[in-house]
Parts: sequence; C-alpha cells; structure tokens
Amino acid sequence: MKGFIRSLMTTTAAAALGASFLMSPSAHADSRIKHVLLVSIDGFHAVDLENCVAGGTCPHLAELTKHGTTFPNASTTKPSDSFPGLLAQITGGTSKSTGIFYDDSYDRTLFASGTNCTVGHGDEHRRARRHGPARDRRRGARGAHGPQQWRRDQPQQPAGATGGGHCHPVWPHNLIHTNTIFGVLHAHQLQTAWSDKHAAYDIINGNAPSTQPANGPGTNVDDFFAPEINSDLSAANVQLIANLGLHSTAPNPATDPNCPGPLCKSDFTSTIAGVEYYDGIKVQAVLNEINGFDHTGKHHLGVPTILGMNFQSVSVGQKLAIGGYTDPVATPSANLANSIAFVDQSIGQMVGALHGQGLAESTLVIVSAKHGQSAIDRTKRTALDDGAVIATPIGANFAFDIGDDGVLIWLKDNTGNKTATAVHALDTFVGDNGIVEWLSGPLLEPPTRTPRMTRARRISSASPASA
Repeated sequence: MKGFIRSLMTTTAAAALGASFLMSPSAHADSRIKHVLLVSIDGFHAVDLENCVAGGTCPHLAELTKHGTTFPNASTTKPSDSFPGLLAQITGGTSKSTGIFYDDSYDRTLFASGTNCTVGHGDEHRRARRHGPARDRRRGARGAHGPQQWRRDQPQQPAGATGGGHCHPVWPHNLIHTNTIFGVLHAHQLQTAWSDKHAAYDIINGNAPSTQPANGPGTNVDDFFAPEINSDLSAANVQLIANLGLHSTAPNPATDPNCPGPLCKSDFTSTIAGVEYYDGIKVQAVLNEINGFDHTGKHHLGVPTILGMNFQSVSVGQKLAIGGYTDPVATPSANLANSIAFVDQSIGQMVGALHGQGLAESTLVIVSAKHGQSAIDRTKRTALDDGAVIATPIGANFAFDIGDDGVLIWLKDNTGNKTATAVHALDTFVGDNGIVEWLSGPLLEPPTRTPRMTRARRISSASPASA
C-alpha cells in the first residue's frame, strides 16, 4: 500500500469534498495522479468511521485512513440531498451557483409533459421515467431515461390558445446552470464514467449547450450506468438483470428468507439483502471499468480518468425499522453493521482491482458521504405531516414544498406582500410546524433562472427521505 495516494472524506462532505477534489495540494502537485475514484457512502457519518475502525469491522476503510487525509468536520450542502450533494463534489459550487436546490423541485418556467405545457413539477424519480408508466418501473437496469418537464421558448399562453411558443423537452443536464468535472475532462478527450441510482443523474453531464444534446441524454459521461433503485424487488426483475448480463458482487436477494415475503414490499430499498444486491451491480460496473471495460464488462474502452459510484446500503440500513442504531453514540444494529461491512468489502475490491491493474500508485481515491438525513438517536426525531403544518396554514397560495432536513416552500404568487403573509400564517399556526428560522424576501436572493422561494430550516423534525 506504500505510495498509494488517497484522500478519505468522512461524514456528509459534499462542499468540502468538492474543494478537496478540485484543489487538493497533494493531488495537484503529484504528477503521478492519472485517475480519480470517487465513492459516496450515502448516510455515513464520521462517527461511523470512527466506530468501525475501532471495532475492526471495516479493515479496508481503516487501511485508507492510515495513508489518507480524513476530514471529520466536513459538512454537507444546505439543503442536503443527493443532487446538491453530488453536484457540490463535481462542480465545487453550492445550490446558488448550480441552481439545483434539491432532488425534487418546482419551477414556474417549466411545464409538465402531456398537458399542453401547463405548470407542473418534477423530481429525480419521475423525470427518469418519462417514457412509459408502470412497465418502466419494472424494467430494472433498463429504466427509461427521458424528460419529464418541458420549456417554452415564449411566454405561456392561456389554455387552448393558438400560436405562441413551442415546447422543448428538458433533460436533467439542461437544468443545472454550470458545467461539471465530467465535462471538463471530456473536453480534453479523457475518459469518464459514473454509476448512480436513477437515470436522472444525467444531470452530472453539466449544462454545456455547445456540446451537449438539446433533446437527448448528455455525453460528457462516456460510460453512464444508472439502474433504477426503485425498480420492483422481485424474482422477475432479478432474472431480467441476469439476462442483461449484469452481475452483482452481492448474493441474490431471493436467498434472503424475508424476500419474497412480508419485508419485500416494494423495491430494492425494502430489505438489506435487496439494497446490497442493487449496490453490488454498480460495484461490479466499477470493477469492470477499472479493468478497462465498460460497465457491462463486454467492451474495452480503457480505464476512465474519473469513475465512481454511490452506495445506498448504509443509508437504507439506517432507515429501515430493522436497522438504525442501538444507542445515541451510534452503535450500529446488526443489520446496519452488515451494510457497513458490505460497503467496506466493496471498497476493498475496488482497491484490489487498482492494484491488479498496476493503477494503485496513480489513482486518487476519495471516499465521501454526499448526504445523510437519518437520525442516530431515533428518540429525538419527530415526524410532521407537511400537508397539515405547511400547506394548510398557507392555503390556496401554496404551490409545493420539500420537507427533509431543510424545508423549501414555493408559493403560487409571491408578488406584493404574499410571501410575508405566508410566513405570518406559518408563524401563527396553532401547533408545531418544526420551523424555527425563516429565510424569505430580501434574505433569500434567487439564483438566475430559479423561481423565488421561501426557505425554512426545520431542526426539530425530518421526513423520511426516499432513495
């Protein structure tokens, strides 16, 4: 392991990781660095690393800590979630510069498909499944990859009106305001690859109108692999994945006594075995890429300059009722410990593959957690119904909200004193809405092309985040 360049990032390290990855002195000065392996263990805390290293349950992460740099005080983006967290890492920017505040967003300038360009909202799941309803949700690794929202090139006209502007499809990479490291490297004819959980991660290609398709998936990520994590966890889907020639480094979830069974309720995030099998597909994709092939292992493309993936196993292991922590000092339950051990083993496989290909001396490994919303001490968590404590007080002018570790609230009309009226309605609400601080009006300057919003920071509660 001597001489192997590593930078180990812990806790929710989105913003700090973006700076470290782009401007790390050791990485910048060391001419040996030819490749970057970027890994996000979603939900992983600094204390999780400390505990598993002390307990000897994550030997591969422990080995990295011996030779790398650990940033235990790094913080995630605000608001934090997958889109803003990952974009911070690959752009070095915040939501104000990227224009992406959350995975689920509302934008008055966009119009839902199939409704003559009338107003709508989209999120990372729905946008990834534009072409076709239920059947796409059962397609596993072949989930559809198309636009959910549409943009007019002229202002919207009343329904039924003739003439006016045309509707243009909006792909995820059209939404971001900036470029990404994938675009920078691709422009220099360097190979890029990434694996993630939804097709909407097309967003990481970045907004580059001069090079990226106006109506199609982005091309800055040469080998993009995004099996839909919310596909049905079923024997048929597992068989479909096998028929596609995709392999997982984890056991078939059908061997789990709880699947099929009462815990196998919906998708790959419904059981520990299911999510580890899902993550294992992406692990195998990364191993194939380290070995110089595409994610399928069938086509030789060469080793990417940047490659990587996100893990969902720890995040799901924290959220499931059978997982989480056993005490306030973050002792993991047996199922969460299993998830952490699986991720550690997977990272060990990646490092082993780098050694096998003679790439250990020339690869910078970055391990991060781009976000995490699960409480360590579940007794401190209070869940609130956003419809009751946000939408109801605001009334008819309420448009849309995101309730997680931070709250974003959009109003249908924010002219005049309507924002102040909404804030007053929430402040005088009879009951707990979990909000203690407001950013609105002049305190919240909207970025270019993003609609004005009221943002509230909720610190006493958090809604469960979907994968």
